[in-house]
Amino acid sequence: MNKCINLVVEILELYDLYNSHHNRIVADLSVEIGKDLGMNEKDLETLKKGALLHDVGKLLIHDDVLNKPGELDKDERDIIQTHPQIGSNLLGKAGYEGNIVDIANYHHEWWDGSGYPEGLKEKNIPLMARVVSLASAYHVMISKCIYSPKKTKDEAIQIITDLKGIQFDPEIVEVLMAIIRNTD
Repeated sequence: MNKCINLVVEILELYDLYNSHHNRIVADLSVEIGKDLGMNEKDLETLKKGALLHDVGKLLIHDDVLNKPGELDKDERDIIQTHPQIGSNLLGKAGYEGNIVDIANYHHEWWDGSGYPEGLKEKNIPLMARVVSLASAYHVMISKCIYSPKKTKDEAIQIITDLKGIQFDPEIVEVLMAIIRNTD
């Protein structure tokens, strides 16, 4: 993996207190999902890079907001919700393009169109962004973080199942569920 990507991931993990190893775990899980979806090696490498960098925009979010314990107020949520576009702009300026930039920009879009930043819906959301969205959400659910209590694997599975077709691509949910079942 590119040394620059590793450096950015290290900085992000230091800056975002909840995020210890999050991007690396999300990248590994995203690649597992991508393999099961039949992605080729080139696409899997792109998916891995994009997953590692998906939250890079958080580097420009003030740490009082990013690392605030508990719920965010509306203004703070609005600030946090700028990180996908900040990240995609940073990646574009760094010379990245295509799917890597799309993953950063669209990983908070929802299958039903109620996500952000653009309110894209269903297959209008790039596939790799849909994969990273689910992998990231699952990891956040089963991890200790400052703004949400850790869930058990069964609780996370139930939440994801309930959000299938709402927040998450139903096909990708089924792939993740098969991966989870095979790791038990």
